[in-house]
Amino acid sequence: MKVSVYGAGNQDTYINKFKVPELFGGEPPYGGSRMAMEFAEAGHDVVLAEPDRNMLTEEMWKKVEEAGVKITQDDLEAARHGEIHILYTPTIKTLEVAKKIVRHLPKDAVLLTTCTICPVVPYHHLKYELRERKDIGISSFHPVAFPGTPQHDRYIIGGKSLDGKDYLTEEQLKKCIELAESVNKKAYVVPIGIICPLGNMESAAVMAIALAGILESYKVGRKMIGFPEETVEREIIMALQVMAAIIRTSGIHGFLKAVNMELLVKNASLLKLTDDQELLETALEKLQNIDPEIWEKAQKAKINLTTLVDSQELVKELKNMVGGKAAEGMIERSMKKLFMG
Repeated sequence: MKVSVYGAGNQDTYINKFKVPELFGGEPPYGGSRMAMEFAEAGHDVVLAEPDRNMLTEEMWKKVEEAGVKITQDDLEAARHGEIHILYTPTIKTLEVAKKIVRHLPKDAVLLTTCTICPVVPYHHLKYELRERKDIGISSFHPVAFPGTPQHDRYIIGGKSLDGKDYLTEEQLKKCIELAESVNKKAYVVPIGIICPLGNMESAAVMAIALAGILESYKVGRKMIGFPEETVEREIIMALQVMAAIIRTSGIHGFLKAVNMELLVKNASLLKLTDDQELLETALEKLQNIDPEIWEKAQKAKINLTTLVDSQELVKELKNMVGGKAAEGMIERSMKKLFMG
């Protein structure tokens, strides 16, 4: 398989800022260069495009070349090479490179983002170019740990979106899965919009903690108190969407200022009805012992104007009331805001 990787990965950042060797193990080079090495060692024809030679030391570049990777500083050379194109580049750079190369990709090529951006963003960013290149597939090849570390044993690949849209063909999806498996990585195919929140370490931790709390609350509400399922789900939706909305407009410190923490703790403690609710106990303890520095910032924070709505109901209203291209444009811009901030 012909594979093009864009971006070698800044090794100084991995080694000196993220402390990858000490915290996660493995050895440099990490990131896109390591992915390229693994593909080449598995027998694929690999080109690594990196315009900045300073991303790796000369010794690291030698390792990449010895693995069988062809190195170029020309993105267009890589564009004309591969069946599969993997963008291991920072967020804005990903959009720039994608726009630069898309018209030069071979027929039926697949353009894949990694961990910095959800593939729906470059898809909408390239909407005019993709009208001419409807054969191009868009998805992700999201490493779930730093490539080059022992924890990197899987890739997340985006399939059909939750709103029913296909961003690539079955054949293109199959190629992505085969590439992951060829380097002894497990391929997880998930709906395209949940790739980054599921795959990025920080957001995955938030989801895991929140989901555990949701399930504990659901168990107590349904099995012990006997609330109807729709009531329990409505309460969960309300809490999550109110939190998300205020954090969006006012940040975490603004949210803390908006919430009466004493009231929150007192009301949440009412749901503690059994001795096995360790998660709720831990949450209540942590909320009563918030870092004083965070509290100080919260007191100075500004609570900005925030409109609290049900996001999915609002989408329905837009489609019903506005409809057509106007609604699509509004939804598209909101989607970009969700995934890019």
